[in-house]
Amino acid sequence: MTTEDPRNNDRKSLLDELRMRAEGNSPLSEKNRLSEAQIRNSMDQLLWHIHGWLEEVARYLETLRPPVAHEFRFGNLMVMRSLTLEQSFVSYRRQRFGEQELLDHVELFYRLTCPGSPIIRVSSTSANDVETRLRVAGLAFENSPETDQWRAVRAVQFKIIPEIKTTIRFEPDYVQHKIGVRLSNVDRFEVMQMVFPPSKLDEEALEDLVRLMLGESTAFLKRAPWVPNWRPTRPSFTTVKPTSRYIL
Repeated sequence: MTTEDPRNNDRKSLLDELRMRAEGNSPLSEKNRLSEAQIRNSMDQLLWHIHGWLEEVARYLETLRPPVAHEFRFGNLMVMRSLTLEQSFVSYRRQRFGEQELLDHVELFYRLTCPGSPIIRVSSTSANDVETRLRVAGLAFENSPETDQWRAVRAVQFKIIPEIKTTIRFEPDYVQHKIGVRLSNVDRFEVMQMVFPPSKLDEEALEDLVRLMLGESTAFLKRAPWVPNWRPTRPSFTTVKPTSRYIL
């Protein structure tokens, strides 16, 4: 009489369990494909909501031209204050993700203007460094050298065009299920990158963002961690139909 080794049953059960777990975790499983597609759709719908919400806000701001309480300091050389928010608009771009067409990003553009034309005067040895920093800050300017009686350049004067170009860009990571928010020249001459779980980008967060734009509150900056140099995961896709109705 032969008896079945109970270890064989254990081995089969373990193999079956591992097979079931592996198939359940496989990115190719139908269940996971469905859930991933649903998550991407949900993120896409959120971005469309953000686009529509910001587009309405941009129309109101362009009509109101509200004052902005921020002071933009360029080192110890210049301060731009008494700012006004002007010419705001929203654009977006779509992408192909497998069989889905999703938003690649949503971006808000606006200008801050100030009275007068700030002047920066530096020595000739510092001029190249200052010019580079001005370009990094996105500031337009005119420069003119000052020469001595022997026509040697002793100083350089920079006349700053009194406007600051500002952008706020929402970029989804459909693989990691996150949304990056990049703030360029919003409350300082700097690019800041924040990363949100989609559930945290609700209307209260967007309201805090507008208050940050106007210099009324910095609460938005505390809503998510700052992640310098963050970039969304980029699977292969085809970008389609860029849309921007205005040119800044």
